[in-house]
Parts: sequence; structure tokens; C-alpha cells
Amino acid sequence: MTETEPSPPIEAANTSAAVPEAASDEKATAEKAPAKPREIEMPREIEIKFIADAAGLASALASPLLSGEAAPSRKLTSVYFDTPDWVLHRNRIALRVRRSGRAAPMMTLKWPAEAMEGVFARGEIEFPVPKLQPDLTLFEGELAEKLRELIGDSPLAAKYETRVTRVTRLVSHGAARIEAAFDEGVIAVGERSRPLCELELELKSGEPRELYEFAALVADSLPLVLDIVSKAERAFHFAKGSAPAPLKMRPAPLAPEVILDEGVARVALGCCDHYIANWAALRDGDDPEAIHQMRVALRRLRAALAMFKRAIPCGEFELFRAEARDLATAMGPARDCDALRELVEIGPLAHFGERKDFSPLLDALEQRRLGDYQQARAMLASRRPTLFVLKLSAFVARRGWRNALSVEELSILTGTIDVFAAEALERLYSRVLKRGKNLAELPDAQRHRARIALKNLRYGAEFFASCFAQNRDVAAFIRATAQLQNVLGAHNDAASADHFLSQLHDSGAARAAGLVTGWYARGALIADEELAQDWKNFKRIKPFWR
Repeated sequence: MTETEPSPPIEAANTSAAVPEAASDEKATAEKAPAKPREIEMPREIEIKFIADAAGLASALASPLLSGEAAPSRKLTSVYFDTPDWVLHRNRIALRVRRSGRAAPMMTLKWPAEAMEGVFARGEIEFPVPKLQPDLTLFEGELAEKLRELIGDSPLAAKYETRVTRVTRLVSHGAARIEAAFDEGVIAVGERSRPLCELELELKSGEPRELYEFAALVADSLPLVLDIVSKAERAFHFAKGSAPAPLKMRPAPLAPEVILDEGVARVALGCCDHYIANWAALRDGDDPEAIHQMRVALRRLRAALAMFKRAIPCGEFELFRAEARDLATAMGPARDCDALRELVEIGPLAHFGERKDFSPLLDALEQRRLGDYQQARAMLASRRPTLFVLKLSAFVARRGWRNALSVEELSILTGTIDVFAAEALERLYSRVLKRGKNLAELPDAQRHRARIALKNLRYGAEFFASCFAQNRDVAAFIRATAQLQNVLGAHNDAASADHFLSQLHDSGAARAAGLVTGWYARGALIADEELAQDWKNFKRIKPFWR
């Protein structure tokens, strides 16, 4: 992906971006109260973290890219505190007290940055304290109120700690000054511990795009993997024996008056953040939703960039779309196995129960799934997804699409997002109506084209729903679109099942496969009966952007 010099700045543009919820230990706790300190105007940091093994960290220490003004190494002990019911963790807040040598301990509070600032930004404030215990009386104003509201009278206790040797260097890239912190040590929970090897790059001065560009250079030359899971989050899951939960996307907030230039940034980076937010769930867990959400994020990104490219003829949009397609395709076999297993379990297996033996089929499917997951995790550990995220982040930070426009044409980017959204949604809606004409009578290939058009319309509706939040028809329109998309998906499910099942040669698995094929052929017929009514329901709902 090429990078060029930024075009002249656009009045009223800013550099914020969207971010999904960070991972938590369980889906249930992840859905509890949001992190209220996100609303507090406090200092922010922009930091990119890489994880590695000891050899990888040694390579980073020896790399000329990361040579610079070095400080003496320090031994850091950080103790993390929370309430008995983990209220801080549930709100994605980390409270720690850190000791370094004979210096006074430092109490630090960290929380997610504003939703538009991205997964690499966070809020942070710190105070010296006399001992390795937090002192909440040092916090003032709105921050103190928020903490009182969350914690109340609950006691704070030490939950886990990290002990690392840190080497720091100050390096330059362009006009930016970047602190590289090399941490090697352990996460400790009681008598248990696990290794910890990280490289953190924190922007001290300069533009965020320079940090992303530098991080991409580092990732391209060293055996490092991008990661957004904090030490506190990693320690929490080690303490609980859990894995990060998969996360659904929360569309970027877009008020009608947001300009197009900013809207492109929020939507594109929101999709990218949704993608990377699910890496840890795939790497450390086995929930099928992780791969599903990663693929959804990449499909959303491709749909968004295609929409924007019609108004802004930027060649890099197409480069990122192609890379997103390839990354999603690499996870396709693993997702297909998950989807088929779910189809078997909720369909024929639930219906027939012990009357039919599905174990040979499920065993064959599991064997295939394990291999496909191994390949998906190997892809995630490679340089490719890391470079994709960092280069896209740099592209958004420098507003790279401006380069596709002349100085006279830049004014299009100062138009409000609601005008662009209405035009884009109308075009997508018209395409659905055209491809869906006589929908119930169309052959599978043409239904598939209609389904793709519906999917893009649904993504667009979700991207831009907040521009039309006052319209009561928004939620109803999205529900109707999703329902129609799901009904059309029944044929796709049956075709995917046929493709996989036709490759089985074990006789026991083949018998079960026959039941599954028949079950989903029947399901496709039932879906056909629902299709005409769902299509009518969809067309009855007034498009909310009009």
C-alpha cells in the first residue's frame, strides 16, 4: 500500500476515530455499565503495543530501528487493585500502584479514551503516593465523582501484579519523538506466574500518523505481533482462567453536522478497531464468534470504502479493500466449520437427539475445524494483519484520501455526512430493489447477488443510523433488512453444508451427512415460503433517510 504526502488541511476536520468496547472476561459482564470515566476530559496517551517471546524482544533491543537515547534499566513492580466484584474491570478501568527502586510509588488510573479516539488511545492520570496502596482522595473534580459513583463503599484489594525489567529509549521518526519501552518479566497471581514480554511505543511529540508509520516499519522487520490487550486485562484473564470475549461492533457516532472528511475517518477506523478488538479472543480462546466478528469487521470495512470511493476517487481505498478481502478469506474455512457445526447442533441433532448418531460427522468436522483454526491463528500471528492495521491507521490519521482530490475538489469533504449518507443509502436501496425484483422466483445465483446488495445496504444503514436518530423508522428498517438477509441466507447455508459434506468418506459420517443435507434442503423450502412475505415487509417500511 503506497503512502503519499498529505494534502492541505481541511477546515473543521479533526483526527478522531471510533473504537468498540474492549475485551472483558465474560459476555455478561461485558454488557454491564459502560466505563463512565470515558466522558472525562483528562490527559490522553497514544501507545502501540507489541507482544513477543524472549527471543523476539532481544531482536527488538538489538534493532537499529529502535536505537536511541537510552535510560538506565529499571525494575518495576505494579500492583493492580479492584473491588470484590471487579467493578473497575467491568468498566474497563485499571487502577495500579507502581514501585521503581527507591522512588516514591506512583498511583495510576487508566481508562478508555473517547469512543472516537481509537483503540491505541487511552486516558491516564497519576499521582505519587507514600506506599503501595491507592489513595483515592487524590483524585479531584469529575473524576473523583465518577470513582465514588462506581466504587461507593466497596473496599479495594490487590488482585494481581506485574514484575518487569524495563529498558526505555527515545527514538525519532520524522518530526515525532517516540518512547520505546521494552518490558520483560512476569504476571503474578498469588503463587502462579506467567511470562510477559512486550514492546510499547508511546507518542511523546509529533503527529499520530508518524507513530503508526514507525510502528509499521518496526513490525515489518521484527518478530512482533500487534496487541491491544493491556497488562491489567491480561493479568485479569490469567487470574480468572478466562479468555477475552468476542466483541460486536458499535457503529461510530455520526451527528448530522459531522463533515464527510471526519465521517470517512470514523467509519473506516471503527471497522478496523472492531477487527483488532477480536484478535485476543481468537488467539487465547475458542469462541467461534471471534472469527465471525473479525470477518464481519472486514466486510463492513470493504463496504464502507466502496461507498466512499464513489465520492472520493482514492486508489488506496481499493488497496485496503483488497487486503481486507484476503484477510477475511484466510479465515473462511474455519468460519465455515463453525457455521456447519452450529447448523448441525441446532437443527437435526436437536430434533433427532439420540435416535440418530451424529458423532462420526461431528468428529470429522472437529478434526477439520482444528486444522483450519490452526491456520487462522498462524495468519493472525504473521506480519500481514499487523501491517494492515497499522498502515490503515496511518492512512486515516493523515487523511490519505485528500490526495485523490485537487485543491478545488477538497470542498466536497467539508459537506455534511447526512447529505452523503442519504445519497449513498438511496443508491444501495435502489440496487436492492432492482436485484430483488420477483425475489421468490429468482435462481440461487441471482438471489445471492440480491443478498450481497442487502448486506451492503444493512451495513450502510448501521454506519449512518445516528445521522437520522430522530427518525423512528431507523431500527425497523434495519430489522427488516436483517430478517430478509437471514432468510436469503438459508440457501447459502444449505449450499455450504452440501460442499463440505460431499467430501466425507467415512460411512457413519456419510449417513449423518445425508440427514443434515435433507434437513437443510427442507429448511430452504420453508425459507422460500417466508421470502415473499419478508420481501413485502421490507418494501413497506419507509427508508429513514428520505
